[in-house]
Amino acid sequence: MRKQTLVFFILFIIELLIFIGTSALPVNQPVLARSFQSQRSSIVSLPYPLEALSIFSHNYEIALAEFIPALGVAIMGFSIGSTGYVLSAVSTAQGVPGWIPAVFLLTLPHSWLELPSYAFAATAGLFLLIDRNWKRFLFMIGFVGLELLFAASVEAGEIVLENINVAYSYLFWIPAALLFYVLYEVYEYIMDITEKTPKIQY
Repeated sequence: MRKQTLVFFILFIIELLIFIGTSALPVNQPVLARSFQSQRSSIVSLPYPLEALSIFSHNYEIALAEFIPALGVAIMGFSIGSTGYVLSAVSTAQGVPGWIPAVFLLTLPHSWLELPSYAFAATAGLFLLIDRNWKRFLFMIGFVGLELLFAASVEAGEIVLENINVAYSYLFWIPAALLFYVLYEVYEYIMDITEKTPKIQY
């Protein structure tokens, strides 16, 4: 396994632990909960293409900040911690422990497209300091953008089907499986073409 891939997995696990941990905190902030619900309502009321674009632009803006070398790791931690905090506030206002909707979100395919992208971004920024591989760094900015575009498209679709029946949201695991494969191939391709030391052919 490549060192960059290993660091990605470590940061991704930390990201998940922060998300679950902060969402499990009892947060009694009804004003924050209402503000989030209002913002979410304004997004989910949009037509599918605009909804997906809105989700993508917001998430990509966050990811771009996480590309900042070294500092991006802290930004990732703060960002996912804030997400868990807000989720807990919304859940607490409804009388539900925050970790329950957090776990539910992790059963949906868009989470496994979106959340890894932040760890990829933080890892890319960290490795820019280590190996000064600007080519790989720039390619990863595009890769994370593609991943978040896939995630936003799936999430917007889940929301549409959720309005019919929440169980239908899980149908998106089918196209998501194909997207995971595409992303894996793209990632491996980027890693291969940006190797500073070419592989020896036998």
